[in-house]
Amino acid sequence: NNNNNNNNDDTSPPSRLSTFQTDLQHFLNLTTPFQTYFDSIPHVNKNRMHYPEYMDICQSRYEGLRDVLVRQGETTSEWILQEFLKSEDVVVSGEEFFRESLSRWGV
Repeated sequence: NNNNNNNNDDTSPPSRLSTFQTDLQHFLNLTTPFQTYFDSIPHVNKNRMHYPEYMDICQSRYEGLRDVLVRQGETTSEWILQEFLKSEDVVVSGEEFFRESLSRWGV
């Protein structure tokens, strides 16, 4: 019984984290599973710091920049999905989730 705090029982689907850990373990040919430690570390963004160069990309004054970034995201996701993933050297864990995530780039 590997107690890695995934809150999975034998009937629930594996979490993306546990799927990634298992895929990475197999990819690296490791015999020992990864141990999950995320529950024991503090959340990184608990106390946000503000910097003078901080910008809210959703503000109307950044509409032009936002449009450029969204178009670039769409172009990049298309290239990743149509070209990069076809390489025999590319391995993706949770490919369905990865593809679904990329399909939202540029939206």
